[in-house]
Amino acid sequence: MAERICADMGWDFGATFRYQFRLSRHRWQPHETWQANRIGDWHLAHCPDLPCHDVILSDGTKAGLVLGTAVDALGQMLNGEARISEGASLQHVQAYIEGLAGRFIAILHLNAENRVYFDPTAGLSAVYSRQDRALASSVHMLLDRDIIPEPAVGADAVLKREAQFLLGETCDAECRRVMANHFLDLNTFELGRHWPKPDERFDQGGRDRAAVARQIADRLSQILGALASGASVALPLSAGTDSRILLAAATPHLSRIDSFYTHDIYRVTRFDRQGAQLLADLTGVSLQVIDRAAPEFTDFMNDEDLEDLRSRMAVRTGLAFNGIDAATTRAVSLTPGTDLVLRGNVAHMTRANKWTLQSARHGASVEDGLAALLNVRAEHLSDRLEPARLKSLRARYAAWAESLPEGVRTRLPDLAHAEVFMPTAPNNVYYAFTRNFYLNPFNDRHLINLTAWFHPLARKKGRLVMKIIGHANPALNGVPYLRDLKRAARGAMAAG
Repeated sequence: MAERICADMGWDFGATFRYQFRLSRHRWQPHETWQANRIGDWHLAHCPDLPCHDVILSDGTKAGLVLGTAVDALGQMLNGEARISEGASLQHVQAYIEGLAGRFIAILHLNAENRVYFDPTAGLSAVYSRQDRALASSVHMLLDRDIIPEPAVGADAVLKREAQFLLGETCDAECRRVMANHFLDLNTFELGRHWPKPDERFDQGGRDRAAVARQIADRLSQILGALASGASVALPLSAGTDSRILLAAATPHLSRIDSFYTHDIYRVTRFDRQGAQLLADLTGVSLQVIDRAAPEFTDFMNDEDLEDLRSRMAVRTGLAFNGIDAATTRAVSLTPGTDLVLRGNVAHMTRANKWTLQSARHGASVEDGLAALLNVRAEHLSDRLEPARLKSLRARYAAWAESLPEGVRTRLPDLAHAEVFMPTAPNNVYYAFTRNFYLNPFNDRHLINLTAWFHPLARKKGRLVMKIIGHANPALNGVPYLRDLKRAARGAMAAG
């Protein structure tokens, strides 16, 4: 289907589907530059800009490959090989994969097992179809037939941001989106949970908060250092929390980060620009501003090309995202020309973004967790959704929650953010942006585990963020945040 659309629209396939892939039983060469790999009886076709690393067991046997960008548990960026030194069993390989950070998939053929594993939040998001016996980066990449519309929610409404695909839904009724921390069994095309482990607990006592924050800062710094050493990277800055955490952890590696930038495209983003400049001045880095008022913001792309790009974005993401508006589409097309753009979406957990103060104090129910995915309060769910859809989503969310080990169910909103929200929303949206490969350095199971251990109420009050930054670069804790800059602006206006 992807080839047919490109032919009909006059689009170059390689440029349109950069960073995408497809896995099936049949060899497929959609573009002369695309690479092909065979893993057992399965054929992988992928964009050449996705790095490929052979999985080598301790006995020298090749057991599959890792596709994408990954940093191992020792802080080494994969460079053509993923060597399993501890053993040659599936359990050894799985443990190794669980220790990887980054944005990747791992395809394994070991004895009778044929599995695909995903990074901690399915950053290299994927869809699969039992009917079509294929896995791919997007619906149009997977299908060799017309789309069967998903009856529960329409793609038009999703593109207009009036609805959203949830809990595995895509624009096609037969294609399901993967959930993070599950593997796809290629023999059955069923998802199976592999993390958290059955005996895992996120609410155990006996840990020192400052020590946990230090471990988070150190591991995040290790990952950032590996990425900055192995690729050209850009770090966007704002007046928010997530980019500040990344900047603080990147302090020892600032000279190796190729670009720091910010957007100034809406009224509210002037505060982000102000905060980003304060951070840049404090750390001594040069800040590039993508400014809507600059002539090049509109001159580099005419309106016809802009609409064409938005159409491509929709197809790249399975009719889930088309750039939002002209300003956003232009802005993401002007990012610095680095290999990687580092994002902070996974670090949202450090401030308990999917928790309300009430749920953080008293615990989160299924109703609270579902409401968090929709960014509403539980009491407003019936206003947001039709009764039949609410009933269906409530049942599916409850079934997902039941799949979690009992010891981690006290952190439902955190795990739903990682496993359900991230693969469907931001990680799928990243396919729309083909200028750079977007990656979350916080996308690491050790970091997620440590963050989830920290009580959500303490996170909600900013204590974990303060401790992480305080360990990595304490001076950054003194820079005002977005809310502070807005408050100061209102005060200045009131004072005349």
